[in-house]
Amino acid sequence: MANRYARRLSFIAEWYQEEAAIIRTFTICYYVADNALEVFDQRTKKTFLRRTKMPELSERDFFVGSKINIFGRQFDIVDYGDEITKNTLAKFRKKTFILLKNSILPQLGTVLRAFIESNFSISKARMVQFTAEQVKDFLAEKSKGDVQTSVLMNQLLSGPSIGFELIADNAVEKIKYCQGQSKECMNEDMPSALRGLFEREDVRNGIYCSQTDEDALRDCNFFFDGKSSLQITVKLKNSTLAVIKPHAIKEGNLGKIISEITSNGFKITALRMHLLERVNCEEFYEVYRGIVPEYIPMVAQLASGVCMALEIMCADENKNSYEEFRNFCGPTDPEIAKLLRPHTLRAKYGSSKTLNAVHCTDLPDDTALELQYLFKILD
Repeated sequence: MANRYARRLSFIAEWYQEEAAIIRTFTICYYVADNALEVFDQRTKKTFLRRTKMPELSERDFFVGSKINIFGRQFDIVDYGDEITKNTLAKFRKKTFILLKNSILPQLGTVLRAFIESNFSISKARMVQFTAEQVKDFLAEKSKGDVQTSVLMNQLLSGPSIGFELIADNAVEKIKYCQGQSKECMNEDMPSALRGLFEREDVRNGIYCSQTDEDALRDCNFFFDGKSSLQITVKLKNSTLAVIKPHAIKEGNLGKIISEITSNGFKITALRMHLLERVNCEEFYEVYRGIVPEYIPMVAQLASGVCMALEIMCADENKNSYEEFRNFCGPTDPEIAKLLRPHTLRAKYGSSKTLNAVHCTDLPDDTALELQYLFKILD
């Protein structure tokens, strides 16, 4: 009996049904052994989804506060479904917050690779520009008059910063171990890649990390709940859009793709992680409806998990960002890209027309429209 339950995690989840404008509550059971889901409607006491394999989901996607896309429906996990799941996960599966300061942004890909290799899941991300008042609010609960706090204030005003909500077992303690503030890592996965990164002085000085679970919750709420009105950094001038697709993120390639972009003559001027509802994916891909045979699987892929939207500009401002980046992504079909342009992003990280790693804007006139949709309209 114990073994059977050890392979099953149970959660309470909510789904907002737009047509009826009501929130429906479900029990979601995730079976670790065969990567399958079972969903029950709590109101009707009936099965909503029979046990179904979901290869695009993993155990790391399930925690209180996460959002899960199941066949285009977005479920918000709000609580544990039983005591066994709570006792198994609540003590360990935690969120933390890190802030990459302006000085470290050129090494964004390297930093993300280290977090991913150290078994952190990235659930939220956003590039912003702080105002003086917002920095004061952000630091309000921290040590007033502390020299480090004063330095951090100046650093956050010097240029854009990127905030991340990260999930891992004992996330806060794991980071403190990597920073050298704790002698023992409470997690079985020794984060050697991350610890090696924090040995560099520029990285230690370039990253702010929450120091307690309470700080992490407070910092995440400040950065991502929208009340602080943090300013997005999108330029909308000689720029273009890139979307790193959910499959590429699940495959652990987010940091690698960003490193490829920033080391090949491009800079990232805006960044935001999304978990898009199916209706938003349909709107975003509307131009392909009835034209591209892969329209439906394209929508399903974009709705299958978190994606990362990037505003891309050429480091050389005299170059056309749209044209240069589109060429850098390569042909839509990765098989063709591998034959004709093996050094492009889709050739390296794509496997099919649908799973081709990145979306880039097709037509130059659509760049501003797509950027506004993902950075402003969906804000």
